[in-house]
Amino acid sequence: MERMKIRAVRTRIAPCLAWLAICSGPVSAAPAACPVLRASPTRADDPRFAPIDAAVRGGVGTLYPGAVLLVTHRGRIVHEAAFGHAQTLTTATDGTQRPLATPRAMRVDTPFDMASITKIEATTAAILHLVGTGRLSLDDRLGTLLRAFAGTDKADITIRQLLTHRAGLWEWQPTWLHRDPSGQPLAYLAALPLRYPVGARFAYSDLGFMLLGAVVERVTGVPLDRYVREQLYRPMGMTDTGFLPSPMVRPKAAATSQGDAYQRRMAETGKPYPAAPFPPAQPFAGYRTQMLVGEANDANAALGWHGVAGHAGLFSTATDLARYAQALLGGGCYGRWRLAPARTIAAFEQTPFDADQALGFHKTQLAGIAAPFYGHSGFTGTWFAFSPQLDMTVVLLTNRVHRPDGEAYPALDALRETVLREAVAALRDDRTKEKTWR
Repeated sequence: MERMKIRAVRTRIAPCLAWLAICSGPVSAAPAACPVLRASPTRADDPRFAPIDAAVRGGVGTLYPGAVLLVTHRGRIVHEAAFGHAQTLTTATDGTQRPLATPRAMRVDTPFDMASITKIEATTAAILHLVGTGRLSLDDRLGTLLRAFAGTDKADITIRQLLTHRAGLWEWQPTWLHRDPSGQPLAYLAALPLRYPVGARFAYSDLGFMLLGAVVERVTGVPLDRYVREQLYRPMGMTDTGFLPSPMVRPKAAATSQGDAYQRRMAETGKPYPAAPFPPAQPFAGYRTQMLVGEANDANAALGWHGVAGHAGLFSTATDLARYAQALLGGGCYGRWRLAPARTIAAFEQTPFDADQALGFHKTQLAGIAAPFYGHSGFTGTWFAFSPQLDMTVVLLTNRVHRPDGEAYPALDALRETVLREAVAALRDDRTKEKTWR
């Protein structure tokens, strides 16, 4: 639901199709081991990172109760730190919020509800893998992939258009109010009319990534959560990442909001996204009212898709997210395993329609830094960015929505830019090419 905008001006540029041919080849085994993410012997009090720590620490208590910061460079974790608290509020027996007697401290290994980073760490990763293995093409169309969409106004939407938010879909709708008798919302999304002409404009859409999650399940024959867990996360050692955390993991997660109050208001008021006029909504009485800890904060993911969705619902840690980023920095290679060929990774970093939107990834270009960054943010307060040119990743995970219901959720764009710039500055002494930093 949230996207980062740092001095990026979206412009319409003519689609360039020539580069798409590079996505068609199958994945080949890595001929030699690629870097895997490792810890660095760098001192915990490394003065290079003091300005970043100060910036993140300064947000505790105002922007968020707590945060985890992690920076990698050349395959090593060069800095990680935890700040503040993972949980400060709970729900009393009468349904009201109350402070915890002892706030739960944030740890560097605290699991977070990744919110829209799910689009990148789960769904885009799965699509990358399927394209890289030749099981899916960016030109494949919804009408041939998902039977419910054949013959609809969405039949000709391509995988590429879904990844770049150019599919003409609604930005958001309350799918939990439109489930079929089996409890699934896919038929509703097939019946929902387009909001814009296909390909006509950029419109960031949760619905598009819900459909991509369904495509992964259709192509692989297994649910999205199982596919990414077995085929992607296991080879990368991402043991703390997945949908539907176990009862042992849930209490360790960073707390988010009290129930579904925020998104229930979105559904009832049509703000900030208007309700589609058709199909009509169904009665619903299953809203959550307790403090959410280890449950998907996103109501569409939790209530509409039973906790497993292509747009939200994934839980992960800063280190696991950095492992995934390391595979991307390695041209799709992690150790002796490949997510996708390097040419496929490079193709997904192109911006065929809008200057700040690659395939799945948001692209950020900071003034004064020639190298671009790719990444994504999440509504709960999560964010990461990586730069292939600088061989670095920055992860900043916060629990900004963990606050009394009704309080405004603060914007974190300015802090994220500060963190990214300070991380680049801290690593200047390790540069290998002066022109990279001009």
